[in-house]
Amino acid sequence: MARTIGVIGIGHVGVTTSFNIVTKGLADTLVMIDTKPGWAEAERLDLQDSLGGLNTYTRIVANDYSLLRDADVVIFSGGDISVIKDGDRNSEIKTTKAAIDDAAPKLTAAGFHGVLIDISNPCDVAVTYWQEKLDLHRNQIIGTGTALDTYRMRRAVAEAMNVNVADVRGFNLGEHGESQFTAWSTVRVNNEPVKASPDFKEKDLAEAARLGGWQIFNAKHYTNFGIATIACEMALAVMSDAGRIFPCSSYDPQYGVSIGHPTMIGRAGVISNPPMHLTGDEVNQYAHSADTIKENLAKLHALD
Repeated sequence: MARTIGVIGIGHVGVTTSFNIVTKGLADTLVMIDTKPGWAEAERLDLQDSLGGLNTYTRIVANDYSLLRDADVVIFSGGDISVIKDGDRNSEIKTTKAAIDDAAPKLTAAGFHGVLIDISNPCDVAVTYWQEKLDLHRNQIIGTGTALDTYRMRRAVAEAMNVNVADVRGFNLGEHGESQFTAWSTVRVNNEPVKASPDFKEKDLAEAARLGGWQIFNAKHYTNFGIATIACEMALAVMSDAGRIFPCSSYDPQYGVSIGHPTMIGRAGVISNPPMHLTGDEVNQYAHSADTIKENLAKLHALD
């Protein structure tokens, strides 16, 4: 069966994601969709020019929702990052809601029944809203969530302790926003608890992980490589039925919202949510983050 991926919203993140899909040969067909006149077609042509130098071939199509009927994955990166103010991802609530309101009925009309992966901010609010808008099981709708925060934490720990980033394990959890936190009880370096290391400075490492994205954003006014890589890894986990665990945004029935926590991903989307075994303080931080998501979801609903 042909592998099809759709990318809705061809901004900095959407086009980087599309580039990764084509150059890594992740799909047989890539459908690129954007509301700006001529934009998706221009990026399609630019990407198509790369095909002659690749060992794989991808059919690339612009602005055809009908081809998403049998898509394995749709990656949503719509919205407008330029509206972010004072480092608050929730500044995008209005523009992201408008983008979802535009895309959701078109996906429904197309008969899309695959897995939707949201990148757009505020990610956890957007995922929860998507679950309200699409007639799909909520397990089919997930977001990149704190996977990127986790990557940033791992990079900070690896640099501070002079180890390979591949040998740092553990999770950042909660909202993909200011209330996210590193669950240090889950973090291991070279298979040893990070807290056992004499080089472990929790406050400094937590701050480095939390601010990692803003260091990039303040210079570039967007981030794209890390998040696009994660979106593609998640898409591949779906298409290959990998059963791989990501700290991504998925529904947590205890709190009634989607939030970043360990999630096993496969062909149907969410396969399961492994238990977290957090400390008491981490449980409180997670609950606070869930409350923050609920507050911002209420702000989105107030726009109706």
